[in-house]
Amino acid sequence: MERFAGRVAVVTGASSGIGAQIAEDLVRAGMVVVGVARRLERLQALAAKLAGQPGRLEPLQGDVSTTEGVKRVFKWVDDNLGGISVLVNNAAIAAFTPVQDQDPADSERLVSTNFTSVMIGCTLGVTSMKKHGIKDGHIINTNSVAGHRIVVLPGDLVSFVPYCSTKHATVALTEGLRLDLQALKPAGFKIRVTSLSPGAVYTEMLPDAFAQALPEKEMALQPQDVSNAALFALSSPPAVEITEITIRPTGEFV
Repeated sequence: MERFAGRVAVVTGASSGIGAQIAEDLVRAGMVVVGVARRLERLQALAAKLAGQPGRLEPLQGDVSTTEGVKRVFKWVDDNLGGISVLVNNAAIAAFTPVQDQDPADSERLVSTNFTSVMIGCTLGVTSMKKHGIKDGHIINTNSVAGHRIVVLPGDLVSFVPYCSTKHATVALTEGLRLDLQALKPAGFKIRVTSLSPGAVYTEMLPDAFAQALPEKEMALQPQDVSNAALFALSSPPAVEITEITIRPTGEFV
């Protein structure tokens, strides 16, 4: 992680859970982290907590569920901090209503938050890296095991199908982006891309019914476990591209 010290990272969905933990760990590693979320007060509290660390957290209120919201984030970073070296597309919302029963407005927001914002973020993140000559940038898309299979819970506690659909799209986007970036290699750019796919994680998104069905607490991951995996990918040698990390709690039953 030493090569990223003093450089800029953007983490969306940074006000809680996985995003907050990754943002914190990147600050402790010496990065200038732009934490993006709708809940500004939580970002400000995290920034205060991290005062005195090698890096710093720049709280930025933003709603990445809209195209204009995503564009505003990247413009602010470009205007105030310059080029982005690390981008963590982490913001996501959950939906546990079966497809046939879901409100169309909820479907639209789910796709725009979980997938469209990731695609636009990748576009603008790579644009920033190219503009500022950051040839060793790294993009991490927070995915899920739900992006690799349709998750069906015992007893039909909730439906993960709408959520799974957005995460399957993220799998295709992340691998496709990696292939598209090969076109930049003649110019010296070696931008790495990682899909980070955890199983169940104790965050605000974990359905109560699911958490209560766990036979023991250790059957779900902690945000720190996921952040450790993200930093592992970032700290790998420049010649190593970790394209997929799947981590699950030992004995996970779905």
